[in-house]
Amino acid sequence: MSVRSAITATWLGLALAVLAGCAGMPGHSACAFFPGDDACGRLPVSADSGGEEIAGAHYFAGGNGAYEKQFQALLAQSRLDALDRANGTGRFGRDWRDVQNSGFHATYPALQRLARPLDDAEIAPTQGRPGEGRFAGRWRISRQTLYLDAAARPLAPKTFSFSGLEARSVEIVLRQAGQQPIDIGGTCDGPLAIRASGRSTTVARAVPFHLSLPAAETSVSLFPDETLSQCDLRVTSALAPAGAPLTLLREESADPWIARLDSRYDRCPVPDPAGMEELDRAFYAGRWLSQTCALPLGSPTLLRKSRDGFNAKVEALLGKTLPDSAFGKADPELPLDFADAPKLRLIYLSSLEFKADFSGRIMERLIRHHAALGTKVRILVTDVLEREKDDAMLHRLAAEFPNVELQEYRWQADHGAPFDEQISQLHKVHHIKMLATLAEEPGRSRVIIGGRNVHDGFLFHKPVDLSRYPDLEQYGKTDGFSLNYYSNWSDFDIEIADPATVETLAAHLSTIWLRGADTNLSRPFSIPVRSIAAPRGVARHFISVPYEDGHALEAYFVELIDTAEHRIQIVNPYLNLTPAIARAFDRALARGVKIDVVGRIDLKGDIGGRFLTALNKLFVERYGDRIDIREFKAPDVVLHSKIMMIDERLVAISSVNLNNRSFFHDSENGMVVLDPAFYRRMKPVYDDYLAHSRPVATNVTIGWAYRLLFSDKWVREAF
Repeated sequence: MSVRSAITATWLGLALAVLAGCAGMPGHSACAFFPGDDACGRLPVSADSGGEEIAGAHYFAGGNGAYEKQFQALLAQSRLDALDRANGTGRFGRDWRDVQNSGFHATYPALQRLARPLDDAEIAPTQGRPGEGRFAGRWRISRQTLYLDAAARPLAPKTFSFSGLEARSVEIVLRQAGQQPIDIGGTCDGPLAIRASGRSTTVARAVPFHLSLPAAETSVSLFPDETLSQCDLRVTSALAPAGAPLTLLREESADPWIARLDSRYDRCPVPDPAGMEELDRAFYAGRWLSQTCALPLGSPTLLRKSRDGFNAKVEALLGKTLPDSAFGKADPELPLDFADAPKLRLIYLSSLEFKADFSGRIMERLIRHHAALGTKVRILVTDVLEREKDDAMLHRLAAEFPNVELQEYRWQADHGAPFDEQISQLHKVHHIKMLATLAEEPGRSRVIIGGRNVHDGFLFHKPVDLSRYPDLEQYGKTDGFSLNYYSNWSDFDIEIADPATVETLAAHLSTIWLRGADTNLSRPFSIPVRSIAAPRGVARHFISVPYEDGHALEAYFVELIDTAEHRIQIVNPYLNLTPAIARAFDRALARGVKIDVVGRIDLKGDIGGRFLTALNKLFVERYGDRIDIREFKAPDVVLHSKIMMIDERLVAISSVNLNNRSFFHDSENGMVVLDPAFYRRMKPVYDDYLAHSRPVATNVTIGWAYRLLFSDKWVREAF
């Protein structure tokens, strides 16, 4: 690390030290309590396995087919990355042979052999028929949280479903979300291990047990044996001295429908590339990036206006939109008429943020209605961006209705990882944007993807007055590093109603929901198979977890840019290109490809706006004389849309910023469509962005401090 890096490290060191103090993960693996479990005897790819054992192992009982081999390579690479981070080897510069450990010397090259398929950016199609498959291998650590609050419907019976699907170990974290002590007691139909206050005990089948959660925020971990399917418990408190029933159910046994959705993977037909144009070949190719097969798109709704974007989510849950007067009054407690609401089996809501503001409270009320009817709800947000009121709203919802399951993403660096990896704990985020509602009635399922979060800044030009509601956020107008920031963002989403596509995207998101709790690795969603006929679908959804898939999204974008023959049209506010994407831009320009970018160079109002503006200016400095760069200039509005269109045939609508964060740090998703007709629908949207933009002057001024700061590779990679 250079002197410049050391100076920057000092700025961040205090925050990192504070973070490290609360970074401990709950519990142990269930295998520590139940070693007789068959999956515990069949170790996953890990440093605990010897080289010969790794080289010859089949890590999934029930097969070593094409899908299992593909997944096994990802598991091996994930373990290699962990070993590299812990020992400074691989991309961190140290030769693995210099590690003075014989077990390491046996394990490392064995993992390299298993991970070797990842050396090829694309996956060769295998034999087999296109269609769906189900994966049952037990590979992950499952960890889920049950929020408990004595004041949350204290007398109501509650049911919490825990997932052991594909899991070697299951941990249920009981988290105190209220202000009063809680006592829990009962029996289970299988062995259960309990870890509390640093001590562990194991309870046999049908033997009564008791535990307590004090008023201070704390947690207790339960580890159910693989044979445990149900616990019948009773929760007592000062508000419910007689107690109320709490049932814990193994989800994959109690709900076969969700188990089929969660275990799904697809075999994607890949046509013969001979005679295909390069753009088509790149679209259909199999790769390490997690993608669906080519899907029917139907006629998706394009959601350019902020109110339309919010109302699409409202209608998916309520059955109707809010009137204009509701936005004028901005009353989060306005009456909601649920007479036309669909009956839903599953709601997925994945967002960078879910704020306790007008938008968030309306969404919370809509979800609350469905939760009261028994709908399964899964919410994914980023922990480091949630404030106290945001947490309180979501924790209260999950405590009142345990069928609302909440995952608050926080990336954990490995013990002993290099400094830049430790710093990543402060800014790696969950950036996948999706609302999926799976309805029981035909034609009422919806999925919405794009760039919008659950935040009033995507709905109102200025902060609305919520001072009457002390549990909701009253935003300040800030510029800099603050979580009380408020910007008015201009963004873009699409809504899809095709039922097969909605269910497929929900199943795809399940691979993230059921990721490994200790690694954040998610299993691949598809494998390519040879096909004679061309697929009929025109759209593919992708999910990227760059630190676990070898930066596969970056390789995909590079490949798409390299196929461009005539024109690339981009709408994106963040323009800190990775070196590989910058080289792809340079190659495209050298081929005579015209590149047009509508961006927002001045990002004042965004978190760290001054830093991001300096990075955007470096992009203008490099490309201003070769690319038509335009500044989106709607007054006091920050561009937030992420659109890329190539040769008037391919359109990508996603959460992906053109910066290092999206390709190296953050989970992302998006839809790529290969269809000239869809491009023609999108062209007026792009033209509207052009109409609200102006040319950018190429003679930008960048302060010497920013030049010095961003001259370090690891600093640029952080943004």
